Parts: sequence; structure tokens; C-alpha cells
Amino acid sequence: MRYLEMYRDQRVATATDRTNISANYLDRPDFDMSVPLHAGLHYVFIRGVGMATYAKGYELRSAINAFLDFAAEHNADTIPALKIQSLNDIGAEEYSRFEDFIRRTESRIYLAIKLSSSLKLVAQQFEDGMPMLKLPRITEPKSVPAEPLGEDADRDFYEAMYQEVDILVEKLRIQKTIATATPYDRWEVRDICRELFSIKNGTRTDWKIDPLRAAATFQEVGYPFHTPAQYFECLERDAKSDVISSTGRTPLEFILSCCMHKGFLRRRAPYSISYTELFNLIYPTSQDQATLALFIQRQAGWNKETVLALDKDKYTHVMSEVAHSNVVLLNSHKIKSQGQGLAYVRPKFMARASSRSDPYSAYNLIRLANQLSESCRPYLKLDTKLEVDDKRHRSPFLFLGDARVPWDASSRVKSLDAQGHWNVGVSGFLEKAQLVDDGTPLSTGADLLGRLRVTSLQQTHKSNAFPMALTALLYGHSSPVTTETHYDSSVFAMADRRKRFHEFQERFIKKGQLKQLNGVVGRSRQDISTNPRFRIFTIMGHQRPLWACVDSTQPAYPGSKPLPQGTRCTRLDKCNGCERWWVLDDSLPFLMERLATLELKVERDAGAHDLHADEISVLRYVVDKLSSKSLVEDANIYRDSFDALLPLDLSSLIAYIED
Repeated sequence: MRYLEMYRDQRVATATDRTNISANYLDRPDFDMSVPLHAGLHYVFIRGVGMATYAKGYELRSAINAFLDFAAEHNADTIPALKIQSLNDIGAEEYSRFEDFIRRTESRIYLAIKLSSSLKLVAQQFEDGMPMLKLPRITEPKSVPAEPLGEDADRDFYEAMYQEVDILVEKLRIQKTIATATPYDRWEVRDICRELFSIKNGTRTDWKIDPLRAAATFQEVGYPFHTPAQYFECLERDAKSDVISSTGRTPLEFILSCCMHKGFLRRRAPYSISYTELFNLIYPTSQDQATLALFIQRQAGWNKETVLALDKDKYTHVMSEVAHSNVVLLNSHKIKSQGQGLAYVRPKFMARASSRSDPYSAYNLIRLANQLSESCRPYLKLDTKLEVDDKRHRSPFLFLGDARVPWDASSRVKSLDAQGHWNVGVSGFLEKAQLVDDGTPLSTGADLLGRLRVTSLQQTHKSNAFPMALTALLYGHSSPVTTETHYDSSVFAMADRRKRFHEFQERFIKKGQLKQLNGVVGRSRQDISTNPRFRIFTIMGHQRPLWACVDSTQPAYPGSKPLPQGTRCTRLDKCNGCERWWVLDDSLPFLMERLATLELKVERDAGAHDLHADEISVLRYVVDKLSSKSLVEDANIYRDSFDALLPLDLSSLIAYIED
């Protein structure tokens, strides 16, 4: 079994997007490479990560750690013959117990799903002797579409954002002022120190250091990034000392003593700006940049990954610069995996129009984030350990991680691409903004995950009355069905539809009471049996007919039965399998949409294939026969003018059919 001896010395795996992921389980005290189970899982990790993106790679690593926890617990309570010592010992029963362990520990069930798929895939792809395991299928939880923010929460979100943007614009102005401020000089510092030293112990003064001049002094002496590392400890010790040398304190030592926690001069001048606050004045924080990124999400309707994929030098489309218009086209990319095992990704181009003149537009928010980042960007060049393709080189969302040593760029200059800093920044903004959505406080990034994009989409669709197809195009969806399924089926969308239905119902009843109905109710005395047998079906509100029936009194679909005298077939869901079905040129948009809906359903639920396979085959044949360039263009235009043409259950259509 060669696979057990492979990659024993390799501690890092590289994902398809060239992200290195360390095998952190190797540092577990209970991990032993001589145990076949541990060596086998390490092999699966190295091979599996090499066929996945970094996100799936991290998920696989978490799954392996979870399985090691389970195996340790399982083996402690099991007789030697039933212990899990190698991959061969993992069967359906053992894996079902692992699934129970995941649920019991309230971990994500996706860990069990990911490990199962990796065990199977690696065994299939590589011939290194790894066994092909027969594991039970784990039902994946149904995804719940993200809910948009309520109207009140969205309004409060905008108000908080406007305030934050104004604060950050002022911060940018202060940064520019620092560049022209006069630094403290040695003689001025000597006089101030003499005065502060003369104050008796326990006595405080109202004097406080000038923040702008203190920041200018930092920049003049090159503190902290140009200060040798060995000096930091000396500077900190001196700041807390009450002893002053014969030459007096330098301007840098003076500022640190006034601003640092437990600094000697800070005890005499406690109202001076703190060390952390001073750095927050000079450099942006994770909260500053996360606030702007959240507002860009809401303004542009992009998700977090698309916003963070912005390039500081290439976020506007080249045509925007040529046109010299007030409207600018923003562009970014949504990173999508090209396919399992392929060593490259397929970024999806995302575009959004924005305004140059609106100070709160997405375009100006990106510019603001980029301008704030300029105070951090020069220090990246000082760190020789930083790789050329490091994301921080092109990110517009740079900030200072912590105001403490070590002061090398790779440790202190960060970007929002690091999930931990993103979480801290978003939590800081939400704590300050105190947003509440339908009575529930919003306190972490998880409370906003995916919701800003959905909120933007619904507001755009609602305020502009765009067809669903145009909304799908604006938001980068491959199909209007995706837009409808994941966004228009939310609680708020359902509530809006119920509200509109009740309004229609009230108008309908009122017209009936006032006898004002005209052409809505059919003629009750009409004898159906006298109607011609040939019927053309048209859905209410549509100009195009759905399709026709040659003889609706004698259905001929599989399983049909003779109808009583004087009755007609109403099974619209059986039409495409019936000999009486008559397709018209005008039927093409309905057939195309029905085919797309069924194919999408089968793609998402493989179990639905047997149920819809025959109907899909018939529809593909008919659409292929009807397809011509002019008919298809006509059909697409007609489809785009409606949110949806047909329900999934065609049998419910009969109530809305006109002959």
C-alpha cells in the first residue's frame, strides 16, 4: 500500500488557486504517522487539496480534524477488534457514527460530506493503493435563500453608513494635514518635559499633546516601520521611566511617554491621545475598511468575494475613461472553480454602473478605501519576505492590523482578505451602529452574510420594475430562474405578493358588489358540449397562445381514460405526452421555459430525473424542430417581458386558461 508511505514529510498542500494550506493536524499530540489511519488521512489531504480551491481545502482539513476527534473517542470505547486503525476499517456503520458525532458536537454536516467525497474521489483518481470505500450517502441540508434586510433596518444601515463615510472623509483630510504639520523639535520637547516633570506626583495637568504634530513626528523619524526591531523594547522601557538623561528626551521618546499605556508623562498629562488612537488617526483600521466594503456591497449589489476581488488599479472599465461621462462602469470578478481537479480558476466578470458625482456611490467608496490605503501601501515594499502575487499588493482595502510590535509589513499591514480581520471589522461597525432587523440585533458578519446583495437586488427590481430577466443580467445570474429561486422567494417577497393579492382581491370584490365587472366572469349558461373539439389554450394576460388540442374530448396520453359525455380534458400537465397535442410557433417561449425549469430541477436534484426524463426528451425534440434564429429571438424577447411564464405544476394552469 504505497499511499501510506507518500507525502510523510510534506506539511503543506497547494490548492488549485495556488493557496498553501498547512496540515495543522500534524501538530496534534495524538497524531502519529506510523498509524495507518493517520497516514492515510494525510495522503487524502495532500491529494484532495491539490484538486480543490482554497475554501474546499480548508473544509477538508477541518473534516480530517473532526474525524480524528471522532476516531479517538470511538477507539477509547471500543474493543480492539472494532477499533478504526486504517482507512479499510471505515465502513458504512463507522461513517454513520461519524455523522452522528458531527451532529452531536454541533459541527457543520458539510464536514462529513466533504470527507466522504474526498475519500471516494482520491481513490478513483490515483492508483496508489488507497482502498475504495463504500460509504453511506449523507443528505445535504437544503439551502435557505438569504433574506433581505427589512425596510427599517435597510434605512438605518444607510444612515449609519452615511455617517461613517463622512467620518472617513474627515480622516483622509486629517491624514493630508499631517503631511504639512510641524513635528516636535528637541528644544520644544525639553521645555515641555521640564514643565511636566515639575508637577508634583498625583497632580494632573490639562495639557495634552497635539495629535497632528505627534503623527508628523512619527513620520519624520520613520517610526515604527523604519525603526530597528532591537530598539522597540528600549523605547518602551524608556517611555515608562521617570528618569531623564542629561541630553533630555528625544521627540519620539517624548511622544511615546505621553501616549503609551503606563507611560510616565501620560500620568502627568492623562488627556493626551492614546498610543492606539494615534495610530488609528494615521492609518485606517479593519473597521474603517470593512465599513466601506459593506456599503459597496449594498450599493453595487455584489457579494463579499466580488468586492474583495477589486483591483486598486483596474476597478473601472476602460470604456468609462474614454467616455468621460458622469456614469462609470465598475468591474470586478467573482472567483469560480473551473472544475474538479483542474489547476486553474474561471473568474466571472461582474460589472455595475455607478456615479462619479455622488460622494456615497460605489465608485467613490472604492476611491476612498484606496486613498486611505495609501498610508499603508509604501511599507509593503519594505518587506522582502512578501511574495509578488500577495493579494495585498492589489487590494484597495489595506489597514494597520495592530499598533504593537513586530513592525514588519507582513505582520502589521493587512487586508480584508483575511477572514479574521473581516469579522473583527464588521463586528466593530455593527457594535457602533446598533442595527436591529425585525427585533433581532445584528452583531456579527454572519448576520449580514449574503443579505446586502439580496436587499440591493430586491430594491432594484421593485423600484425600477425591471423584468426578472433584466434583474438577473444586472446581478450576474446565469438564468432568471436563479434570481427567482434564490432571491424572489424570500419572506419579504412573499409578503409583498400577499399584500398585492389582497389589494387585488379587495378591488375585485368591490367591483362585484357595485356590478362594475366587465368581461372578467365567463358566461355561465354556455353549453360546453356544443364547443368545437379543437381548442387553443391561452393563459390570461398573455397575447401568445400556450398550445392547442386537436380533440379535447378524447385524450390519448399514457394512462388516460375515456371521458364522460359532454366533458373535456383539463390535464394540461399531460399535453406533451398526448397524441392530440398541437404545437404552434407561438408556443416556443413557453416550451423553452418549461425545458429550462425541468433541466435546472434535475440538475439540483438527481432524484427528479426519472420523474421528468420523458417530458424533457419530448420538449428537447419539439424545441429543436421549432428552432430558427428568428423564432428563438422572438421567443427570448417574449420571455424577458415576464417574470415567469409557467408554474412548475402545469395542472394548476387550467383555472387561468382562456379558449
